[in-house]
Amino acid sequence: MNAQRLFGPTMQIVEKNLGLRAQRHNLLASNIANMDTPNYKAFDVMVEEEMNKVNSNGHDTDLFRTRPEHFPLREHRLDRLGVVPVDEPAFTMKKDGNTVDMDRTMSNLAENGLLYNASAQIMGKKFQGLTDAIYGGKR
Repeated sequence: MNAQRLFGPTMQIVEKNLGLRAQRHNLLASNIANMDTPNYKAFDVMVEEEMNKVNSNGHDTDLFRTRPEHFPLREHRLDRLGVVPVDEPAFTMKKDGNTVDMDRTMSNLAENGLLYNASAQIMGKKFQGLTDAIYGGKR
């Protein structure tokens, strides 16, 4: 049976969302780690825009090869993600050229964590539904 038909596009979209959210978490954590680095420019991943690209063409959710023994598939590139510099804060006490706004970054980190957990729960429910179908709801 074709796994694509079994899972449908839902799993690929959720997988892409989890990957983007994890990448955003790492980038936000990097911004926090560099909050005192002179002239450091903060970056962010535009998750919603990247997910809109996935939804519009449907081809950006292909699997990627994690081991050389796996079947060759179109390579997934993390450097294509929508990583953009963050706008400089309108008001800052720092005059060292650093653009990390700690309040905004911490808020984004908390929001991103909640959305990551929601996506993980969606994936878990999908697997739970498949498990129930296999066992007939009796375990």
